[in-house]
Amino acid sequence: MNKSLRILLLFFLITTVTNFKKGIAQHLLVNVHSNAAHLVVDKLAGCIQYETISSVTDIHNNAENFLGLHNYLATAFPLVHQYLTREAVNNYSLLYTWTGTNSSLKPVLISAHLDVVPIESASENDWRHDPFKGEIADGYIWGRGTMDDKYRVIAILEAAERLLQQNYQPERTIYFAFGHDEEVGGYEGAGQISALLESRGVALEAVFDEGLAVAEDIIPGVEEQLALVGTAAKGNLNLKLTVTGEGGHSSMPPLETPIALLSRALVRLHDKPFKPRMIPTTRETVNVLASRMGGKYKFAVRHYGLFENRILKMLAQDQATNALIRTKMAPTILEAGDKYNVLPRIATAIINIRILNGEDINSVIKHVKKSIADDRVQVEVFGKYTPPSPVTPTDTWLYAALNSTINKTFPDALVVPALFPGATDSKHYTNLTPNIFRFAPQVVNRESAKLVHNVNERISVDVLRKCIQFYENLIQTTCGINAAQKFVKKNEAAALPFGVNGE
Repeated sequence: MNKSLRILLLFFLITTVTNFKKGIAQHLLVNVHSNAAHLVVDKLAGCIQYETISSVTDIHNNAENFLGLHNYLATAFPLVHQYLTREAVNNYSLLYTWTGTNSSLKPVLISAHLDVVPIESASENDWRHDPFKGEIADGYIWGRGTMDDKYRVIAILEAAERLLQQNYQPERTIYFAFGHDEEVGGYEGAGQISALLESRGVALEAVFDEGLAVAEDIIPGVEEQLALVGTAAKGNLNLKLTVTGEGGHSSMPPLETPIALLSRALVRLHDKPFKPRMIPTTRETVNVLASRMGGKYKFAVRHYGLFENRILKMLAQDQATNALIRTKMAPTILEAGDKYNVLPRIATAIINIRILNGEDINSVIKHVKKSIADDRVQVEVFGKYTPPSPVTPTDTWLYAALNSTINKTFPDALVVPALFPGATDSKHYTNLTPNIFRFAPQVVNRESAKLVHNVNERISVDVLRKCIQFYENLIQTTCGINAAQKFVKKNEAAALPFGVNGE
C-alpha cells in the first residue's frame, strides 16, 4: 500500500470515528434534555399534590401540606439545597439566598408563591382531572397551581439547579422568595420576608414577580405576540355593604327589604362606573402599540390631545383595555337569609375594587357613597387596603436586560410596559427597590387566561420548558459578570435611550 493511500485511509478512519463520537454525544445530549424535561414535568406534578390553600382567618391552615412541600422541594432540587441557604420565614414561606461573588452589588429578588386558591364546591364535578393529583395528560400538567403559581416555583428552582450543574456562580446575590399567603394578601409571607430583609439592611436592585404575560389576540388590531411587563399595579380595596331590617315572615314583606335595598345599591354602582383616565403607564403602552395598529391609530396617539375622548372610548369597549383606564368594581360575595320563608334581618355584599393610579381609599369611598346615595346602606372597609404601586422606570439597564431576556425566550414577541390590574406579593417589596417588574413567562390568549383560578387549570409542557429557559436567561442576564455595564455600553453604542423608546 503506497504512502498516499495509507494517508487517505487514515483520514477516512479518523473522520468516521469523530463523526461517530459526535453522533453519540448529540444523541446523549438529546436524551439528557429529554430526560430533564420529563423530570421537571414530574416535579411540577408532585408539587401540585400538596393542597397548600391559604386562609385569611387561620394562618396555620394546611400547615402539614406547606411543610410537606418544603421537604419535597429539598428532595427535588438537591444542588439548590446544597449550595444555597434556605430559611423558613414565619414557618411556611421560604427564602433562598444564592450568594454572589461581588458583595458591593445590590441583590436581585425573584418572587413566586407556594399557596393556591381553593376549589369552588359548585365546580368540583366539572374538573376533567383531579385538581390535586397533578395528572399529566394531552401535553399538559393539570391541577390547581399549574398556572398560578407553582409552575414558577418549579421553573425558578429548576433553572438554578441546571445552572449549578454547569458550576455557574452569580456575581450578584440572588434571593428566591416564595410566600405562602399571596392569594390572601401576602402579609404573613412576603410581608414578613420583606421585613426580615429590611431588618438586615438589604436594599434590592430589582424584584421580578408574577404578573402580565406574553399575550396573543388580546389587543384588537394587533396580531403579533405582546410580552406585557407590569411596570405599575393597581391598588386593592374591599368594601363591605350592609343593610339591616326588621325581619319577619316572607308572607308579609315590607315595601323595602334589606335584600332589595342592597340590590339597588349594587345596580347603582354598576350604572355609575369611575371615569376613564389615561395614566402615564397606559400612555406608554398605547405609544408602543400605535405603531402596530395602522396609520390612523398612530396619528391619533401622536395628537392625543385632540383625540383623547375617542381613544378612551375605544379602549373602554374591550374588557382587557377597559381595566387599564379606570378603577373597576365588582361584587364578589353576597350573604342574606337562612330560610326560604324568613325575611333576613341583614344583607351584606363585598365589593372588590381595583384602584387606578392617581386615586386612593378616600376618593374611592367617596365615589361609592355618592353613587349609592342611600344612608341605609352602611359602607365600611373590609380587610387591608393596598394603594396603587409606584411606577417602575423603563429607562434603566434593568428594563433593557429584561427586554433582552424576553426577546431571547420569546423572539416573536414585542415587549410592552403596561399596567397590571391585579395585585401580587411584589407590593410588599416597594420599600426595598423602585424597580419592580411583574411578568409571567407564559403565552396566553383570551381563553387560556380564563383558566387561572378556574376549572381545569393546566399548563402545557412546552410553556413550562420555556419558563425554565426564561429564568436561566434572566439570572445570567441580570446577575452575570458585569451585567449592568454590558447593557449600559450596548445602549451607549447604539446612541439610544433605554426602555421602549430605544426598541
